[in-house]
Amino acid sequence: MKRENEILSSFNLAVLISGSGTNLQAVINATENGSITGAKVALVISDREGAYGLERAKNHGISGTVINKKETEKLLVVLKTNNVDGIVLAGYLSILPPEVIAAYDGKIVNIHPALLPDFGGKGFYGIKVHQAVIASGAEQSGATAHLVDCGVDTGAILVRGVVPVLPDDTAESLQKRVLEIEHIVLVKAVKALVENETEELAKNPLTVEIKCQSVSGEPSP
Repeated sequence: MKRENEILSSFNLAVLISGSGTNLQAVINATENGSITGAKVALVISDREGAYGLERAKNHGISGTVINKKETEKLLVVLKTNNVDGIVLAGYLSILPPEVIAAYDGKIVNIHPALLPDFGGKGFYGIKVHQAVIASGAEQSGATAHLVDCGVDTGAILVRGVVPVLPDDTAESLQKRVLEIEHIVLVKAVKALVENETEELAKNPLTVEIKCQSVSGEPSP
């Protein structure tokens, strides 16, 4: 574990999104309520116009912008101009360019809505992940926060969150349950990133579980 004086006092995070930004909100809340100390969300970048996550950023006085997934040089310039120390992919549906990954090697965290390495890789995103989980007959699902490398969902795993797949689940109900634990998992991983503990965590990933409810509202066993 690293010493207290090694923690950066002002770690600037850039959060990349594509949609509503609920995971973004979890990270913002954590930096504001003290769950994550020594860091702030300095910038929110969307690859899509009209993403509600940009409105969330505005509501917290955070700079937000839209950068097309093909505008690699612009993305690098914006990250450097804003003195970004680490990147969080929070529901970002584009593939991050290798130039960005190289520039922030070991400093990029992604959240994936399944228990990697299962149900990860090209084509596994959004509701498609949960449809595949249910079709497989798996009894558990969850979320995984991992470091980003040049593969798709192949970086070192930091934190897993586990939830049951219930008999009455649909892809939509499972997605909702997984989203709840995504917030917890992502915050823990971002905290490790800020505190320079990802290398150690990658050697012994953390697993968390939460009590969930069935579609009918009854507590799960």
